[in-house]
Amino acid sequence: MPQLSPLDAATTPATKLSSGRWLLWTLVLLVLAVGAELVLAWRLDVFGVLRDPAGRALITSSHERQAKYLLNQAYVPENFNALIVGASASVNWRPQQLTGYHFYDESLEGGNATEQRKLVELALKRGHFQVALVGIFPRITGSHELQDGLDQVNRAEAFGSLAAFNIEAEMLLDKLRHRTPTFYPDGSHEMPSTTPEPPKVRMNMKQDPQAIADYCALVQELQAHGVRIIYVVYPVYTPSYDFNRDALLAYRKSFPATLPAAPILDLNAPQYKAFRDDPANYIDEIHLSRKGADKLTGILNTRMHELLASPQSQQEQE
Repeated sequence: MPQLSPLDAATTPATKLSSGRWLLWTLVLLVLAVGAELVLAWRLDVFGVLRDPAGRALITSSHERQAKYLLNQAYVPENFNALIVGASASVNWRPQQLTGYHFYDESLEGGNATEQRKLVELALKRGHFQVALVGIFPRITGSHELQDGLDQVNRAEAFGSLAAFNIEAEMLLDKLRHRTPTFYPDGSHEMPSTTPEPPKVRMNMKQDPQAIADYCALVQELQAHGVRIIYVVYPVYTPSYDFNRDALLAYRKSFPATLPAAPILDLNAPQYKAFRDDPANYIDEIHLSRKGADKLTGILNTRMHELLASPQSQQEQE
């Protein structure tokens, strides 16, 4: 009789059966886990693309680009009729305090004109918007790079992705820890609390022709859909403004020639100097504290209605 090797001797019918059961149970558990994830994804539908998003309150997360790309496919056009367009200096404005409209804040941290165009074009496919506050600052038209995977987002991410997981985690932590939310259903979110420091480096005023062309196209597309535009020049903390005065003034004078005509609310004008002088309104040269965001939104609300009330409204000058 041939001798069995130690390996053959160890591989008995019972062992083979045990291995088969282990493999079967592994597959069963895997299928159950995937099924549970799909059910959870459908039930939560954190991007509003799997179920009717009307009347829902959906937030973003630290991966806001992917989230806003998906939210703009249905949630934003279904629930909002006005937009805030811009970069990080407007991410913590208070859209709910802007009366008469339901504003969604499309602003992105480190955002640029090309990214904003991509988001707004999605919203325009289904939305009916009336007003857009379009942020004006050199950095917005300084780059056309699509960051954080914005050029690779697809609807399948609604069934499972890092962006979806982050939002689900934010929702869970808010409930379990009874903490105050930092991301809001209107697209805005809070900024960290810091104190502005004296300026040490000149602002980067470099302009990107592609970004300028994209911002121009964005505004033209909004206007073609009947959206009324108000350009909002971001208010710069006075020490930083003074440090960069010549460059900021040159940019302020040049940008109207590159964008379609519309009223301009220049928050660096003299009448807003008291706001810009107060360090409590800022966390750095351009980003606002919670107090600053509250105060600025009040100013925006008043001036927005004044400008919209007059079709021939005059641009504010420095």
